[in-house]
Amino acid sequence: MNARFACTCGATEWHVSAPRRGTRLICYCADCQSFPRHLGADILNEAGGTDLLQVAPSQVTFTRGIGNLGLLRLSPQGLSRWHTTCCGTPVANTLKSAKLPFVSLSCAAHQGEDKLLGPVRAHANTVWASGPGAPRKDRGLGRMVLAFGQRLLAERLSGRWQQTPFFAPPDWAPVAEPQILSKQARLRARA
Repeated sequence: MNARFACTCGATEWHVSAPRRGTRLICYCADCQSFPRHLGADILNEAGGTDLLQVAPSQVTFTRGIGNLGLLRLSPQGLSRWHTTCCGTPVANTLKSAKLPFVSLSCAAHQGEDKLLGPVRAHANTVWASGPGAPRKDRGLGRMVLAFGQRLLAERLSGRWQQTPFFAPPDWAPVAEPQILSKQARLRARA
């Protein structure tokens, strides 16, 4: 079963195969809050959390508008944060190298029933949570890290790590030129 995702304006669409094999979590870190704020995307929950689905990159297929992908890093060494250039919809986070196959998709772009993505299994970086419903402590992190390691190992051993829409052979460079957010812009997005 596939889960359909689309940007706000509908110009970009992607699908995730077997989404329930992924790990769904809410991340409250400052960067996961700054990224959508910088884009002007209203996707944070009332406590400042971002709903994410961690899957293998080989599970993600763009069916329309892959040329609309933009890449932002909040700092030179930060995660690769993908968004659409057509309307500023947050798409996913990846590591900087395709050889470390990991993608964490923004569930806000999901177009189907919430239950298709499975239950939230973890709450991470809750020290930055605030407001109504803010969790008091992290939970489910061990299970999340174990699932991440298992997916990464399976992708590397099978060679499926090369089936990624975010990086292109032969040198496995990102499919979009990374833009590094200035320190001033990052501080504005944290407010």
